Amino acid sequence: MTATSSEQLSVGLAFATPGDWFPLRVPRERADVDVLTDQILAARPGLPRDAVVRMAQSLVAACASLDVLCAYTTALEVPGGPLPATVVASVHPAEGLDAERMAERMAGDGQVVCFDLPAGRTARIERLREQPIPGRAERLVSLVVQYVTQLPGTGDVAVLTFSTPALGLGRELQQLFHQMACTLRFEAAEDRP
Repeated sequence: MTATSSEQLSVGLAFATPGDWFPLRVPRERADVDVLTDQILAARPGLPRDAVVRMAQSLVAACASLDVLCAYTTALEVPGGPLPATVVASVHPAEGLDAERMAERMAGDGQVVCFDLPAGRTARIERLREQPIPGRAERLVSLVVQYVTQLPGTGDVAVLTFSTPALGLGRELQQLFHQMACTLRFEAAEDRP
């Protein structure tokens, strides 16, 4: 993976994203939908504009409802129209739990695997999530992969949450999500520009 952009957040958390992933600004407004649509169409001009606008609106609305530090998205070309893949970075109180115990609490029926990454001991939660589609009888199934690691010097955990309904690309996206999580790092205040 070529990491062509990096998001550094006020808490000293940074990670790399591929060049065709676009930031969703916080706070999110109607202008963010327009900017995101234009960015996606510039990178993938063959996609139908109305479908990209709908995708961007739903992504921006979802991110606005979450308490997140930052979010990135990309449009995946699949049969039937573009589907999103997103990564959302957030920080949560660990309530005295280590990253592994916090991940087990968050996982519900999801699978938790622990390993060491450059950011430290990390737990990965992987599951399928179903949600209703407003105004339709069908339900949307998404692959959700979360990486949970302790934020150094705090009682908090950093969480990278990756999500996509593009289940046909699951194996490739699982690898990409892992590569992105491997770039997660924490920087002390004195090391930041």
